[in-house]
Amino acid sequence: MANWTVLEMNHRTSDGYVIEVTSACEKTDAPGYARKIFINKFEGEPASSYIPYDELTKEVVLGWVKDAIGAEIVSQTETEIDAVAAANKEAIENPSVENGKPWVAEKRS
Repeated sequence: MANWTVLEMNHRTSDGYVIEVTSACEKTDAPGYARKIFINKFEGEPASSYIPYDELTKEVVLGWVKDAIGAEIVSQTETEIDAVAAANKEAIENPSVENGKPWVAEKRS
């Protein structure tokens, strides 16, 4: 299953309000790998539900990201990343093209 991670966050120094989150949905299916990056911008002022910057957790921030993206896109992205990682693994383990020279004993793929 694909996993979500926070790659980077920008916040205002005046109040700690997060204004931008760079996140990724990714999967490693050794040796296959896939990743899709999202950049979400948040505008406005802290609301009554404001969580101080120092108290934010990965789960809270990813909740914001997923809410901003929408459940349908989150689900589509996870399905896509799982499929791409599996396809990349298959392509690496069973290449359709190899290189080399037939008169050299060792083939490289």
